Amino acid sequence: MQYEEQRCPICGKENHCGVVEGQKTCWCMTEKFPEGIIKAISEEPKKCICQNCLHTYKEI
Repeated sequence: MQYEEQRCPICGKENHCGVVEGQKTCWCMTEKFPEGIIKAISEEPKKCICQNCLHTYKEI
């Protein structure tokens, strides 16, 4: 597991990715990600967005 994979590409805080942490599932597997937030990180597609950034984006 690489340190950078544990960081959200938007805020830089821990993303708590279950898969990166060695689990079979992750919180993100039950979430819907708006296309706009995916495009915002297209340069870093292997980094997971954290729940806080996802929920903040959905509120905008």
